[in-house]
Amino acid sequence: MISRSEVIRMAELARLELSEAEIVQYQEDLNRFLRSGAALRQVDTSGVDLITYVGRAPTRMRADHVEPSLPQAKALSNGPQVVDGYFRVPRVMEDAE
Repeated sequence: MISRSEVIRMAELARLELSEAEIVQYQEDLNRFLRSGAALRQVDTSGVDLITYVGRAPTRMRADHVEPSLPQAKALSNGPQVVDGYFRVPRVMEDAE
């Protein structure tokens, strides 16, 4: 189950400032959520066929129409950092050593 200190740590990671009442409420809510998940794991589903869809609605495809592309200058106009015609973004991969 979720401890008080774990609720506080999650709030810190999410940059949330919680009152004492909110800490208690979130702890209760999270523990109730975990108990409901544990109860669902107890349900016997051995006779239930697996499905890969939720409904039987047919897939609706729209017609593919060729249209002019957005000019590069307009596409890049709201970019926070544009360098040599590209968006500059922070590196997200670590160097392989």
